[in-house]
Amino acid sequence: MKKFTLDTNCIIDLEENRPNAEHVRKVVQAWKDERIELAVVAVSASENQRSGIANRHLSAFEQKLERAGLAGVQYLLPLGKWDVCYWDYELWADDEMERLESKIRGILFPSIQASPPQDINTNSVWRNQLCDVLVAWSHAFHKWDYLVTGDENFHNHKHELKKVGVIGVVYQRDAACLCSP
Repeated sequence: MKKFTLDTNCIIDLEENRPNAEHVRKVVQAWKDERIELAVVAVSASENQRSGIANRHLSAFEQKLERAGLAGVQYLLPLGKWDVCYWDYELWADDEMERLESKIRGILFPSIQASPPQDINTNSVWRNQLCDVLVAWSHAFHKWDYLVTGDENFHNHKHELKKVGVIGVVYQRDAACLCSP
């Protein structure tokens, strides 16, 4: 069975009924029909919200998933990062896991620093970039087939990402086609 990982923007597509929502709904329906496996990365809960601040409780993310029609979706656990990931929804790192994260970070955001900056505005950008890195890391580490995203940064680097295990970076509409019966 094909395995699809939705990035954070796919959840927002559903939540805000953006133009790509129709494609993401087809992927979600394929999951509900048990034709595919579907996951989100738990670190998506840590992305900055419209307010510019990250959720402090996972329950807010779970409510968001429920509103988006994703209640019960599988979580892929990311590499644990202090004050970014949620306790019990992250993996303790070993050297190999850290090396993979460093490679993906170098591909997607070569100038991002490894630790959070002190300035709150810079920290906000850093958090969202790190969350993107951890979405890609989780997709690769758990060996899922298709990373569904409209984020051009992933698409612009998909050949480099494939070399480190981030397989099948696809747009929402392409994912919907891959899920067709």
